Amino acid sequence: RRWALGAGAAGALAAAGAATLGYSLLVEPQDIRLERLHIRLADAAGQLPAEGLRILHLSDSHFSGKQWREGKKIARVRQLVQGLDYDLLIHTGDFIHFDSGLRNVEALLDVLPPGRLGAYGVFGNHDYTHYNMAEALPRMWRTFAAAERERQRRANPLGRLALAASRWPRYVWYVRNTPLDGRRTGSNDTAALTATLERRGMQVLHNRAVHLCDPQRGLNLYLAGIDDVYEGRPLLGDTLDHVPAGAPVVLLSHNPDIIASPRLPRVDLVLSGHTHGGQLVLPLWGPAHTQSAYLPRRHVAGYFWHGRTQFYITRGMGEGIPLRFNARPQIALITVTA
Repeated sequence: RRWALGAGAAGALAAAGAATLGYSLLVEPQDIRLERLHIRLADAAGQLPAEGLRILHLSDSHFSGKQWREGKKIARVRQLVQGLDYDLLIHTGDFIHFDSGLRNVEALLDVLPPGRLGAYGVFGNHDYTHYNMAEALPRMWRTFAAAERERQRRANPLGRLALAASRWPRYVWYVRNTPLDGRRTGSNDTAALTATLERRGMQVLHNRAVHLCDPQRGLNLYLAGIDDVYEGRPLLGDTLDHVPAGAPVVLLSHNPDIIASPRLPRVDLVLSGHTHGGQLVLPLWGPAHTQSAYLPRRHVAGYFWHGRTQFYITRGMGEGIPLRFNARPQIALITVTA
């Protein structure tokens, strides 16, 4: 009887595991949702339209050319945006996983009107390179272990002071001095991606800002973008030096680790992706991996404040590995008002 009960329990667990795996592989990754949110900028009086600046935010499409998965995602996005009215279309990086995904990037942009004020994007780490997962996963685990040690130090007041004192210098050294070649397994063709985006009317906004101005609507705002924190060279200070003092700034940064930049307080709103919302969010444990060196686990996705700067991190519409659990893919319609 004990053997029969044990065998039955093992069978039930195996069936539950298979069902969960099937759901995570085939169901949730296709269940893209549209999130709507309203964000107010505290110091933008008279510089935003009364009805707000409407931004359609996409990220992390991770296209590799697998039509049976990606074609369904594009069809779902087409359904979600039908009839939407917005001013800006933005994509915060990881357009592709491999160069073979370029055709689906074109297909995605074909179903997305650019918006009255245009379309802008920045690159993510996967737009530059693809990784050997046998090499990448141990590195991810080391990053996670280091983050756990950092959280333990935060529990001690002296540890918190030490972390605050070291964060900005570490960040500045990292983005200025870390060589690219040590992390890449294979390079993607960024020139081909740039040309694809430009043909579809999307500008790549790396380390520069554009002035969005419409006196009739009361719009006077700067949209800035930086290169990827991990595989590119983000120069936030140089970018913001060209923005007049007091002008509201919305920043596109694929990786939310820009949170550690000493120039961040000059930015009113950061729009990011990269984390996939944890991608696998486990009961009791939470996000399996944040993909961030500086982001608290509770802020792996969604809206929050950091000092005077507001953040919105989307879960994105694609995956690094083809699994999602408790982290549904999404696009977002954001209305920004004063």
